Amino acid sequence: MPEYVSIPHYPENRLLQLQNKVSILGIIKLYCSTYLYKNLMSFYWKRTSCWIALLFCSFSHEAYSSGVSPYLSEKLSPLIENEVERLAVVAGIPNLTRPYSLATIFHYLERVRESHPHLYHRLNNSLKPYTHRFSLTHAKAELRYSDQVHPLPNERGNDTDSLANISLRGQWQVADWFAIYGGTHITGYSGSDNDQNNYQPAGSIISIGVDWAQLDIGYKDYWLSPFQSTSQLLSTHAESMPSISLSNNLPIEFFDIRWNYQIFLAEMSRQPVLFNNEFSDTDKPLIAGFHLGFQPTPWWSFSATRILQFAGGERPLDATTVVKAFFDPRAADNDASVDSESGNQIAALSSKINFDGRLPFSFAVEIAGEDTSNNKSYQLGNTALTVGLNFPYFFSENLSLVYEYSDWQDAWYVNNVYREGYANDGFVLGNWALQGQRLGALAGETTEGNSHFIKTQWQTSFDHIISALVRVSDHEDTANFEYQQGWELEVDYSIPVGTHVLTFGAYTGKDNFGEDFAQFKLSLEW
Repeated sequence: MPEYVSIPHYPENRLLQLQNKVSILGIIKLYCSTYLYKNLMSFYWKRTSCWIALLFCSFSHEAYSSGVSPYLSEKLSPLIENEVERLAVVAGIPNLTRPYSLATIFHYLERVRESHPHLYHRLNNSLKPYTHRFSLTHAKAELRYSDQVHPLPNERGNDTDSLANISLRGQWQVADWFAIYGGTHITGYSGSDNDQNNYQPAGSIISIGVDWAQLDIGYKDYWLSPFQSTSQLLSTHAESMPSISLSNNLPIEFFDIRWNYQIFLAEMSRQPVLFNNEFSDTDKPLIAGFHLGFQPTPWWSFSATRILQFAGGERPLDATTVVKAFFDPRAADNDASVDSESGNQIAALSSKINFDGRLPFSFAVEIAGEDTSNNKSYQLGNTALTVGLNFPYFFSENLSLVYEYSDWQDAWYVNNVYREGYANDGFVLGNWALQGQRLGALAGETTEGNSHFIKTQWQTSFDHIISALVRVSDHEDTANFEYQQGWELEVDYSIPVGTHVLTFGAYTGKDNFGEDFAQFKLSLEW
C-alpha cells in the first residue's frame, strides 16, 4: 500500500482550529462577494457565487471549530464518496441523509483508526483541505462529448450534450459559529437551450450556529435517502434550489440514542399553479421538509421524512394551512376543495442495518408514499419501495459492491394543483428513474415501474481505480405512451497524478423510448 499523509488527531466533537490571520484584502473581497440573502432568489447570486468559489484558490490557513461544519459535496467526487460510504458501514454513522457534515465524518473516522488503517489514512489525506480555515476544498474540470441529448442521473439538471463542466467548492471558517462556503457549477453546452443551467451556485452557503443547531442559508444540496443511486423524496437530480435549513452537524446523544434532525424551506422554479380555476406562474412554489432520524443501537438507524409543496402562482401563502397539512394531510388535501388544498405532499420511512464480521455489509429499506391510503392520515398511498445492499469490502479491501432496487406505483411527482408537478426546471426532484416518464406525467398519465442499480469499484495494485455502474428502468405502458426497458452503463478509469486524479470515462445506454445515447468524458480533479 502507498504511504499517505496523515492529518493531526482531532477531538471527536471538533473539526477545525482557528490559526493564522486571513489577509485584510481577502476579508474585504469575501465580504463584498457574499451579499447573500438579499440576492438569494436572484440570478445575480448565481453569477457572483462563481467569484466567491474562485477566491479560495489563493488562501490556505489552518482552522478549528466546535460550531458550524462544512459538508462533503454530494455527487461530485465519486472516489471520496465511496470511501465515506465504506466508513458509514464499518463505523456505524447514524445519518440516513446526505450530504454528510465533515464534523460527523471526522467524528466517526477516529473509530476506525486501528481497525481500518488504510481507510483512515486515505480519508485523512483526501479530506485534508477541510481542516484549513480558508481553502479550496474541491476543484474539478471535465471535458465531455456526445451527439445525443439525455438527462444525466443526479447531476443537477444537466444533459449529455454538455461540452465542459467546472465545479468548485471552498470554505472560510470565519469563527466557530460562522462560516462562508462558496460553490459553483459552470457548464458549457453545444446549443443555447440550456443557458439557465450554465451557472449554478450549488454549495454556496452561509452557516451560523453550533454543532446541534446549524442554520444554513444558500444553495445547499439535499439527498433525503440512505441509498446511493436513488432518493425518492429529494435528490441532486434537479438543479439545487435556494433554501434555508436548520439541522445538527453532529449526532445528538440523548438517553444513549443518537438523533439527527433537519428542517428546511426551499424555493422551486417557476411553473403554472392552479387557483380560482386559472393557472398562474406569478410566484414560485415552495417546498418545506422535516426529517427526524435516530440510532437506538450502533448497528440500526431509522428515520421519518415529510415534504410539503405549497404556494406559488396566485395561491395565498398561509402558514396555518401548511401546519394543518403537516398534522392532518387527509383533511388538508384529500377532503379539501382545490383552492383550499395545501398543495402536494410526500413522505417516507427509512431504515438501515449494519452487519459486522469478515464480510461487513449494510441493508437498507425505505417505503415512501405520494398520498394517503384508505382515507387515513397515517397510511401511505401510491407507495414506492426501495431496498439496497452495500458491501464496502467485497471479499477484498480493494473491491466494493452496491445493489439497489426500487419499485413504485403511479401518481408520483404529479399533482392537480401544479402543472409540472414535483419538478425543478423540468427535472424531477427525486428518483432519476421517473424522469423517463416525464412526458407521460405532463400529459396526465403516470404509471408504475421499477429500477435496478449495481455499482462496483476496484482499486488496482497501482492505485488505479476502475468504477462501473449499471442502471435499468422499466415503466408500464399507458394509453398514449409505450415504454421500453431502459438501461445505462457507466465506466470510469481513474489514475492518481501527484495530488490530482485524472479520469477517463464513458456513459452509454438506451432510454425508455428506445433512443440510444453515449457520452465520453475526461476529467481532472484536485
